[in-house]
Amino acid sequence: MSDVTVIKTEEEFDSWVAKSNDFLLVMDVHQGWSGPCETLAPTFSRLVRDTPQVEKRMAITSCAIPMFAAKIQELASDDAKIGEMAEKGCSPLFLAVRFGKAVGMVKGANSPAIEALIKEQIPNIIEDEDE
Repeated sequence: MSDVTVIKTEEEFDSWVAKSNDFLLVMDVHQGWSGPCETLAPTFSRLVRDTPQVEKRMAITSCAIPMFAAKIQELASDDAKIGEMAEKGCSPLFLAVRFGKAVGMVKGANSPAIEALIKEQIPNIIEDEDE
């Protein structure tokens, strides 16, 4: 099973954003022709493997800018200029989303910056009430 879920429809996009109320949603936003950022696959795999209760705290998704530019812009700050990125091409953009809004962003495949953003924004471990 891949550590990154590819978002293919608007319904999926909306569903994942709604889930950001429960955990950190990391979005790899890229051009349709380039696909998800394979350079970061080892980083994402390590984070998923090494994060306690990861399934309750974080999900990593990928989506194409041309398909979801307006929705991505709604999440991101105005300075992200998603429309320009969709038209002119771009390096990947990584968004950390909580409660339906981007709480951080990294432009480019900067593994240390993305990892720092995730560690800063990921919710604390959820204690089970049965314990």
